[in-house]
Formats: sequence, C-alpha cells, structure tokens
Amino acid sequence: MSMHQADWQRRDQPVLSTMTTRQDWCRVELYNPTVVRVEDRYMMWYVGNSTATRTNDSDVGLAESADGIHWTEHPANPILTRADLPACDAWQTPHVMFDADEGLFRMWFVMSTVVRGGPTGLLSYSQELGYAASRDGLRWDVHPEPIYPNGRRPCVIKDGPGAYRMWMNSSPRPDGSFEDLVRHIYRFESADGIDWTRDAEPAVSFSEKLRGMVYPFVMRDGDGYIMWYGGWHVDGEVVIDARSDTPVVRPVFEIFCSTSTDGLSWTHHQDRPVLPATRDPNDYDGRYTSTPCVVDGGDRYLMYYSARDWGTLYRTGGGTLAVDKAGIYRHIGVAVCPKTTI
Repeated sequence: MSMHQADWQRRDQPVLSTMTTRQDWCRVELYNPTVVRVEDRYMMWYVGNSTATRTNDSDVGLAESADGIHWTEHPANPILTRADLPACDAWQTPHVMFDADEGLFRMWFVMSTVVRGGPTGLLSYSQELGYAASRDGLRWDVHPEPIYPNGRRPCVIKDGPGAYRMWMNSSPRPDGSFEDLVRHIYRFESADGIDWTRDAEPAVSFSEKLRGMVYPFVMRDGDGYIMWYGGWHVDGEVVIDARSDTPVVRPVFEIFCSTSTDGLSWTHHQDRPVLPATRDPNDYDGRYTSTPCVVDGGDRYLMYYSARDWGTLYRTGGGTLAVDKAGIYRHIGVAVCPKTTI
C-alpha cells in the first residue's frame, strides 16, 4: 500500500507549543518543524517569535529528542536570528537535510520582508531563498547572499552525488503576487544545492478542490515519490460570530498529498485530507494542520506539522492583548503511522 493511504494517528497534545514553552523568544508564534533523524537522535528546527503575529522578526530554534515524541528545547535558542540573514528581515520555512555523504547538515530557508499599509493592509511581500550548512546542527555558516529570488517552504532531497532535487512554492512570473506563489509548487534541480534551475511548468497547482497549496514536503516512496502539502478548502468551516450572531465562513487548512513515479508528473489524492484539522474548538489542531514533515522512525513514520487552534486572542510581547482573526501558528504536533500498517 502506498504511503498516501497511511492511517496517521495524532497525539492528543502538541510536542511544542507557545502555551508550554519556558523560553521567552517564542511565546507568540511557534511553527514550521523540520526534523531529521541521525542514528537514534532526532533534531527539530522551527520558527518562532515573541512580539506579535505576522511581523518581521521570526528566528529559528532547535529542539532534540531520543524518541521523536518528547522534545527538549535547546538552551542556546534562538540559534539563528535576524542578524544572521543575508537579506530581508525574518526567517521563514526552513528545511534541513542531513547529507550523510558529507557528514553535513544542509538548510534551505526562505527569508521574508512584509511591508504593510494601504487599503488592503499589505503593500508588498518579498521572499527569497537562502542556504546554510552546519557540522552539528547548532552552529551554522549562512551563505552570504540569496540563492533564488522567489519561493516559500523548500524541500530538498539528494538523489545521488551532484543530484539535488527541490520542490518549492514559486510564482510563475518573477513579479507575481503572493497569491500566485502559494498556488504553484515547482521542481528545481541543482548540482551543488546552491545554483538552482526551475522546471518550466509547475509540478502541482491549485484546483477546483483547493484554492491554494503550499509547504510541500517530498520523500521517496518505494520507486517513486510522495508529496504532502497544506491546502485551503474551497468551502471553509461555518461558525456563528458571537458579536453579530450571524454565520461566517472561516477557512480551514489541512494536509493533502500527491504521488509520482518520476517527481515530474503527479497524481493528486485530494478526495480527502491525509491529516485533517479536527474541527473541534477544544483541540490544538482544530483549525489548521500545515507544514508537514515526515521522518522515518525505524518501525514507524512520524509526521510533524504546524497547528492552529480556533482561538484568535493572544498576548503580545508588550503585554497587551491582540486578535489575529486568521488564527495563530502556536503549536507543533506529531502523528504516527506504524510501518506494519502500510
């Protein structure tokens, strides 16, 4: 049975959360796990901040685990800050791969700058791809300049010496909007992981089922590939607005997948999400399941993901209360699938 039919069993509580962290740097947002397993050691890098949502001040932290379930935040967090960026203002969507041939951790990440204002509240949103390398996963040498001008949430695998493959959201046009970017996932190729060539056509694009698809994660599945990604439903969740007592539609975001024999042509399995949001207002992942990252845990697979609950209220770094109606990325969850069930 292909992994797209896997039965993922999620944990009842997040493995990391702004609600339980004892570290001051990530008490507002905490999300986008990228996890690798080296021998019997799990390492997770993630993004967070402690000021407000949707700001230009996200940094990167590290957590470690012996079993992939129970995590300890590194005392040196944040291990990468805005001062380490070669461009833009904030760390976004890092992806880490352990290159066993080189004994090297490699990180591809997006750095972003948001300019707000005007009638829509958003004037511009620049996102550029960066690269860094590390021997221990803690101390990183960051490439001195961006390596690609347009992207979001890279995922890289190595298919052999000098054969890097990347899947990443990218706009069809260099001057495309953010809405264009989150509707298209492209495949890229590189001989060194730094200079990339993008395919002419996207591997995955928005559909009648999903208004957008973003945050791809690709891994080998037998002789082919499987890609997980987050998608916006055409139909959201209808709830009653407490102030007006009228029904409103809130968007629901869930994890879907596609499969491929060659990494170029994909079959989409969008009839149902592989890891749905629970829709339960009491759950930490009731509203969003997003940014999937799947790890081979020996006798099982583990899917790490960002989660949003239905809450919109939070306390800012300045101590005041604020509202983010679109929801807050403040939890990281994990779901498990034993290999015996696949």
